[in-house]
Amino acid sequence: MDKEALVQIIQRAIQAERDGNRFYSRAAGATRDPKAKKMFEQLARDELYHVNVIEDLYRDLLTGGTIEPVKGYPIFEEREKESGEEIPNFGSEAEVLEQAIRDEIASRDFYREAAASLAPGQGQEVFHDLVEMEEGHIRLLQAELDFMEKTGFYFDHMEFSAEGERD
Repeated sequence: MDKEALVQIIQRAIQAERDGNRFYSRAAGATRDPKAKKMFEQLARDELYHVNVIEDLYRDLLTGGTIEPVKGYPIFEEREKESGEEIPNFGSEAEVLEQAIRDEIASRDFYREAAASLAPGQGQEVFHDLVEMEEGHIRLLQAELDFMEKTGFYFDHMEFSAEGERD
């Protein structure tokens, strides 16, 4: 992959993580449940950590300087087209969790595609690590949603059966 294409991937990744930080920070501010608030605050910090990881990759591979993010990351661009807002107004906490899950899935898929397009030594390993981090966020958010909706599952484990036990 040429240097220009690599810079574009990195710019988009940085912008996505910064947008994610804003989303989770805003979600934390809008959430009444103290545990959910803590979770969103931690996810916001995680997104900033991801920015640092990606910026380190940029410095290591390309210049030694800093890189400016670009607007128009596909995840958030689609949302803006649909709602007219960069970060939507929040409805219920379940809606926030559902949106966060969709965003994390889209980020994971973007990082997976980026890793597949890079050669070893071009940061492929960093993007594989980011895929794993996003998958961790997806599991956390899904577990919180499942718990909130009382589906009977928590972290993919059935907590109870709707079938009832027979004697």
